[in-house]
Amino acid sequence: MNEQQLDKAISALAPDIMPERDLWAGIEPQLAERSPKVKPVLWHWATAAMLGLACLVSWQLALLPGTSGSTQASMPTAELMLLQVYETQKAKQLSQTVAIAEGFDNWQQQLQVWDQAIAQVRHALQFYPDEPQLLAQLQSLYQQQLAYIQRATLQQPLAMS
Repeated sequence: MNEQQLDKAISALAPDIMPERDLWAGIEPQLAERSPKVKPVLWHWATAAMLGLACLVSWQLALLPGTSGSTQASMPTAELMLLQVYETQKAKQLSQTVAIAEGFDNWQQQLQVWDQAIAQVRHALQFYPDEPQLLAQLQSLYQQQLAYIQRATLQQPLAMS
């Protein structure tokens, strides 16, 4: 079917199609059943990641003397700082995992999909280092992956020390 045939078929449809019965009565109970068993706490991880990144940048700037050209070359790239912060968070989350939440049977496969996407963005950053849009995309992928791990896993409570 080409585009013209599709347009013709759409225009032939009645504009006020209504279902034969009220569908909400069948949908509403299913929504309650699908509510997550583990409440996501995305903003905790986003805040922790941003604080970690800020601390890492501050620490690097405090250790590096001056701002001459030679020190600029030795500074870590934004990509490497993101990588370090998020991979540390990911490892921490995975190490605290005690069980997998209901409905996340293929969670490892999903993590591999994110890892592949992250690898593609990192590959692009080799050609365009410090490109703001690529760095934002990389950070977004890392945040999505951490949020998914948070939803998919049941984690040990953090020990207070």
